[in-house]
Formats: sequence, C-alpha cells, structure tokens
Amino acid sequence: MEFFVDKVFSLKSVSVFENLPEASLLDVARIMDTEEFEAGEEFIKKGDIAEDMYIVKSGVVEVHHDGSILAVLGENEIVGELAILAPIRRTASVRARTEVIAYRIGREYFMDLLYEKPELMSDIIEVLIGRITTLNDELRRYKNLVDFR
Repeated sequence: MEFFVDKVFSLKSVSVFENLPEASLLDVARIMDTEEFEAGEEFIKKGDIAEDMYIVKSGVVEVHHDGSILAVLGENEIVGELAILAPIRRTASVRARTEVIAYRIGREYFMDLLYEKPELMSDIIEVLIGRITTLNDELRRYKNLVDFR
C-alpha cells in the first residue's frame, strides 16, 4: 500500500514539479493514481486521443514510433506530458521495458488544478520546451548523418 507522502516525495524528484512549494505538491499528489504495467505492455498507443500523463515511479519505459525507439525513460521521468495540456492524438507509443509502477495524472483533473494554481503552467512549459529542443537537436544530428552518406 502506498502512502500519500510517498507521492509527494516522488514529485520532488520530477523536473516539472521539483521547484513547486509543498502546498502545490500536495495538490498534485492528490490527483495522481498509481498504475502498474508488466514488461512489454503498451500503455500509450500512437493515434489515441491523449488524456493522461505518466510519471515513472519505478522501472523503464520506451517511447517508440514506426519500429524506432525514440527515448528510454526511467524513474522520475515523465511521458505523455502534452496530454495534460490538450486533447491531441498521441504521436508515439510507449511500452514498459521492465515491470513499471507509474503515477497517472488525468488532463481533466490537472486542468482543474491549473485553474486553482496557474504557477504550475510555467514549469510544464519549461519542460516541454526542453523536450522540443532536444528533439530538434537529435533531428539535426540525424539529418547530418544522412547527408554525410
């Protein structure tokens, strides 16, 4: 059985939430559900309408698209974070590489929380910009490899 305080301590280790005051962490922890996935289980499917973001509490997940692994993520990393901002289609699939325990945050509950605590939005945007920058760098490196051949 997991305790509420465990969720709060886990949030302190997640880049999106690490700088939030404890009162805000308590609010986020209140809307999180715990889910477990077996190795090989796909829990985000490309093309589905996104409704949830996940924080990996333990284990390893891989983000994949058309047979290529785009990212491997582990403890205290987030996946599907765009889902909490807009109901868009998933751009990649995610599966558990090992047994995974993850916290799920639903968009509807998160949007209610943002209405109450708008300071959360700037932290989410900062992380998303970092992810986009990293992807752009990887695309440039890939393009350079292809051009070199």
